[in-house]
Amino acid sequence: MLSHTAGFTDCPKDFDNRKDYTEEDFLKIIESIPPAYPPGTDWVYSNLGYVTLGILIHRVTGQFFGDFLQERVFRPLGMSTTRIVDEADIIPNRAAGYRLDNGQIKNQEWMAPALNRTADGSLYFSILDLARWDAALYGEKVLKEWSKRAMWTVASLRNGTPSPGSYGFAWFVDSRKGHRLVGHGGRWQGFTTHIARYLDDGLTIVILTNQGNCDPQLIVDEVAAI
Repeated sequence: MLSHTAGFTDCPKDFDNRKDYTEEDFLKIIESIPPAYPPGTDWVYSNLGYVTLGILIHRVTGQFFGDFLQERVFRPLGMSTTRIVDEADIIPNRAAGYRLDNGQIKNQEWMAPALNRTADGSLYFSILDLARWDAALYGEKVLKEWSKRAMWTVASLRNGTPSPGSYGFAWFVDSRKGHRLVGHGGRWQGFTTHIARYLDDGLTIVILTNQGNCDPQLIVDEVAAI
């Protein structure tokens, strides 16, 4: 599921973004969708795979996956602003998300609160917290070296060929002019983001925007070129 080779697809067309689904509801939806292909034989990006992983964390640990991340990752690294999205919380200096509608800036579209409690994204964080996360990836406080090597290696399919998505474990694996690169983007409720780590150069670039129609990877690539 971390490499998107499990056969999962994504939400069906009749999925209601304004409904507060429970964990059991999500599982029923996921179970009702036939696999796109036999596991390990292809690559399709799937948010439902990550949703399932979040549910598994809850079932195995007894903790909501957001609390698990706080305990295991965010607090130990001093990521004090990072948390699961909750629009009811009072958060100092919180940015609002926007979108373009016929050339006019509008507020983000409303989504049911339950959709901000799934493990396919929906995190608040500051650029300073992302700097702390980046620094941790140079050491072994959260992940061992063998885990990071696996994470930043393109996953193999059952037949031994590399994943056509050029994807490791939750990172895209690439290169720019001979420089090894891992990265990922995100888009949700009027926000777009991108992180790029040049593994051999000690260079990480993160762009966070609060405009849902942006392409922050373009900015990341321009900064890297400089």
